[in-house]
Amino acid sequence: MRYANTIGQQIRLLREAKGYSQEYMADMLDMSQSAYACLESGKTSLRVERLFQILELLETDISSLLSKKSAGNQMMNGSESSAMESKGISVPELKLVYDRLFQEMRDEILFLRSLVRKAPESRV
Repeated sequence: MRYANTIGQQIRLLREAKGYSQEYMADMLDMSQSAYACLESGKTSLRVERLFQILELLETDISSLLSKKSAGNQMMNGSESSAMESKGISVPELKLVYDRLFQEMRDEILFLRSLVRKAPESRV
């Protein structure tokens, strides 16, 4: 869950930079506040679909989440940024996680395409 925790911390920073509460995010995502808190804390794994919903709400994209110049980091001074790094949050680590997620998505797309190609054509 280390990666989920790191991603959740980045999301929390972006959410706080926007001034959104966990309650607001949970309501917009049609989930309970406690379930949303578990996503941010890394207690629950974040599905790719949910990640994209969160990024849309935060009006950002994955590259911004992974960038050192994300909204959360832009608002931090040098000592706060160092404090983040001391907690184990690193951009290269996040990038590896998202690279893996993207590869999983690509694999799933290829699998679904193969199913569609194999499906018998329905005649109308």
